[in-house]
Amino acid sequence: MKRTRFILSFLTALLFAVGIGSAFGAVAGGGAFIVSAINKGVPSGSMLSGVTPEIWVNYIIENLFKNNEFLLNSVDESQYVIGGSVVHIPQAGSQSGVQRNRKNLPATITRRKDIDVTYALDEFTTDPRFIPDIDKAELSYDKMDSCMSEDMSYLEQFVAEAMMYNWRPQFFIKTTGDSTAAHIGTGNRKKLTLTDFQTAKSVFNKWNIPKGDRYVVLDTEMQAQLCSDLKATANRDFSAVYDPINGELKKLEGFQITERSTALNARNTTLTAVANSKYFKWTANDLTYYPEDFMDVESGDAAADTTSCAYGLFWSKNAVARSMGMTKMFDDKGNPQFYGDIYSFLQRAGGRSRRADGKGVLGVIQTIV
Repeated sequence: MKRTRFILSFLTALLFAVGIGSAFGAVAGGGAFIVSAINKGVPSGSMLSGVTPEIWVNYIIENLFKNNEFLLNSVDESQYVIGGSVVHIPQAGSQSGVQRNRKNLPATITRRKDIDVTYALDEFTTDPRFIPDIDKAELSYDKMDSCMSEDMSYLEQFVAEAMMYNWRPQFFIKTTGDSTAAHIGTGNRKKLTLTDFQTAKSVFNKWNIPKGDRYVVLDTEMQAQLCSDLKATANRDFSAVYDPINGELKKLEGFQITERSTALNARNTTLTAVANSKYFKWTANDLTYYPEDFMDVESGDAAADTTSCAYGLFWSKNAVARSMGMTKMFDDKGNPQFYGDIYSFLQRAGGRSRRADGKGVLGVIQTIV
């Protein structure tokens, strides 16, 4: 295949050179042949082009949320990023009081106290990638493009995990279904059901969250449990909410559903009921896994706690925010110690739950049986 591609490239360059030579002379034809032969087969923006850093930086910016489009269902605060690393948002304080048929005069004078929102973006850096010079000479640009694409995919996944962690809820509902084997931790957990979605809807309504732009992200196992429950629910048209061709459950009880290989996970479900409500909050410390800790569990580099539980995330679009800061590529071409090229990438990104009271974001966590 490579030999055929080389021959075709050579013949194309030769024909191009002959045309140029006929019009402008032998010297021009020879130069055209050399340029065409060097560049033929190298796509614009490949590792052999002269604008590699700019091309790859643009690639990161354009694809950071690719395959994680659910993150776009949030308020974009990127315009408030200062210096590529910090978000600073001027925020109005409390509103002026209003009275009907005011009786007491003069009215009390109040002064609005504005509160600034400031948070730092996380810094994501890839491990430096070494491309030996011999690989460039013998394996062409394909290996280098492949290496860079792998790094970008891992970067995108890590950013998504970290963003969900930044959106993590203060409040939870617990799964109520039948017992099933845990897919994180040991023992059994209760399945996710339609009833749990109805509870989440009730909580959002009590919070006066707008009914439009409600979302939920579930891991594959919890979504499978939900599908199983829907199939078993009597007098319900399962096909109205499930697409069997693509295997997608699109929307339920007003929540648009996203399925991922993983969502959020906690080390335990030590929760306390909130008075006069259907939801819970952490008894003491937030036990959600840090993104790097859980990714170590996923890769097999660490073991999950036996009491670990998966949980999905319900949210309203206006209740969470994302920000994207500096994107940078570092390159050391022709390194004399390593006899090749070294590349790495830096991306700053972050997010937050926008309401101090935590409303508008709700976890649905597995119940330990």
